Amino acid sequence: MFRNVRTEPRQFSFRSRHLPALDEARLERKERIEQELQGAEEPTRRSIRLRRSAAAPSAERLERRQAQIQASKWAMLRAALIAVGLVWLAWKGLQWVEQSDFSSVLKWMEDA
Repeated sequence: MFRNVRTEPRQFSFRSRHLPALDEARLERKERIEQELQGAEEPTRRSIRLRRSAAAPSAERLERRQAQIQASKWAMLRAALIAVGLVWLAWKGLQWVEQSDFSSVLKWMEDA
């Protein structure tokens, strides 16, 4: 009754990449490469080009690395100072608890 007759409903089609019959582009590419390899006596090798030489790092890269090392040192120092401060606060808190008299609080809880 509410069917839309003008447009065809959407359909789901699952195309598995594991079935060789469905991967025609890969087979064509493989055949083309095999023909090129059989035609050439020696396979041509592409040269590898690197953007920057690893043997001679640039001054900019060294500056960035030094800045990273310096920042990590300051971060470790900050973390160590925060940890020492928290341990000192915990120790002072324990001393306060040991010296405090909570008998009035406990008496109030007994009476309640």
